[in-house]
Amino acid sequence: MHRLITAGLGSLMIAGSLLVAAPAQAVTQHCDTSLFPNKVEVSGDSATVPTHLDLGTYVCLKVGTKVTYDYVDYDGTVSNRDVYNQKGNLQGISYYAWGYKPS
Repeated sequence: MHRLITAGLGSLMIAGSLLVAAPAQAVTQHCDTSLFPNKVEVSGDSATVPTHLDLGTYVCLKVGTKVTYDYVDYDGTVSNRDVYNQKGNLQGISYYAWGYKPS
């Protein structure tokens, strides 16, 4: 019986140390769908993507685990200018979303 209890305690200690050693997962942000209900998925390969939206449209960009915001440029594109990867490169855009145009 003593050996069984000791083995059980050892297993709990190992499991506990694994929980402590595991890195915390980053919280993934998403664009607020109440403000940005129109969403377009893109490849995530580029930090600049074409949108075909009007100049100056305010857009939410999903980049990695974060969101950032941009205005549509004169050429219809939006760009991630804020979110970098660990190597210091701008990360690609996963999706962009925008709200309704005011009438």
